[in-house]
Amino acid sequence: MRSLRKVIERYYLSIFVISMCTMAVTFLITVERLTMKQIDQEILAFTSDLVHFLENPSGELVAVFGKKDYSFQVLEKDKTYASFNVSEEIPVDHKGFASIKYKRVYATQAGTYKVIVAKDIKDHFVVVVILAVVLASAIVSLSFLVHRFGLNLTERMIKPIEEIGKQMDDISKGFARQIQIQPTSQEAHVLQLQINDALRRLHNTMEELREFASSLSHQLRNPLASVKAQIEVMLKEVNNQEIKNELVLMLKNINTMVQITSSLLLIARAQHQREDSFQEEDISVVVLESVEQVMQRFPKTDFILDVPAQIKARCVPGLLSHAFINLIENACKYSEENKPVKVSLSKDNDFVVFSVSNYGEPICEEDKERIFERFYRSKNAKADGLGLGLAVVKAIADLHHAKIEYSYNTLNSFTMYLPI
Repeated sequence: MRSLRKVIERYYLSIFVISMCTMAVTFLITVERLTMKQIDQEILAFTSDLVHFLENPSGELVAVFGKKDYSFQVLEKDKTYASFNVSEEIPVDHKGFASIKYKRVYATQAGTYKVIVAKDIKDHFVVVVILAVVLASAIVSLSFLVHRFGLNLTERMIKPIEEIGKQMDDISKGFARQIQIQPTSQEAHVLQLQINDALRRLHNTMEELREFASSLSHQLRNPLASVKAQIEVMLKEVNNQEIKNELVLMLKNINTMVQITSSLLLIARAQHQREDSFQEEDISVVVLESVEQVMQRFPKTDFILDVPAQIKARCVPGLLSHAFINLIENACKYSEENKPVKVSLSKDNDFVVFSVSNYGEPICEEDKERIFERFYRSKNAKADGLGLGLAVVKAIADLHHAKIEYSYNTLNSFTMYLPI
């Protein structure tokens, strides 16, 4: 996509150059026509004097003094009757004006005489060429000056937009809440006020959503936990096997509801996280703690760790740990038996790169585009899954402006690129 700054500069300069060239050509043509018209009038005056002399030889003589650039030829019955400054016959086969070999030629009939008058107009063409060169030089010089002026004008027009873009990026990363620019026009000032007003409303809405998510979490977890505890107590006291089976099924459904509620609330928490929750954190420690938690659930799985110390980035440690745990748990669930799970952490330019890999069946091509959707389960998914694990990871990655990718090259790999 082309830069708005470049488009304005090119458009501005193009309009100026086209306008100046059009004006210069128009001016040049006008000057040439007016000059030629004056030359034609001089030739007509000279021809009139010559014809008058031919009609009245005893009258006033034709003045040829100082007219070195003039020449004439008078023909009578196709024979030269009189001539002046003619080195060769002037080739004219029509009446009126014509331009022949840098000469302006006028032919007319005066009784039995054919009068041909010519004037050398080389100097006229030289003047026109010089004028064209001067105009071209002026256009080039003015284009340079206008281009410099256009750059300054474009800078004043575009700078507020660029500043808004940079500050909006800071706002999205949690470094600021409002934009503060130096408005160069009334429109830029109004735009700043409108954006800040929209940001205030958005901030208030986000606060309301956070409060709602927090209240919903407490309102749902407490009844579910109470029902779960009551069912567990009843399982210990009831002796009827049929009732026990029903209670076990109820407990399983309650646990599923707890998992779904917890996952959805975790997604909502990630989507409505406060900006001030971000802090500089040692990602190496977060990864190692996440691996330690998963090891307790999968004691038979071997791990290959490549986690250097002191790799830091801004993050929300609690949520980022959830994402790492979900990815590592998935790798353990879907890994081949007696095969290790590889966890690595590295720094690449402006990103912290977290990767977890396992030996297992690859995800189908048709499933790759949808594995991060809520409640979507691929064909090789385990029976006890809910289809929310990767959706939680995606929400947390989006919160951190991170990119997460799946790839397969003898190993299934999930890689998260976390901006530093």
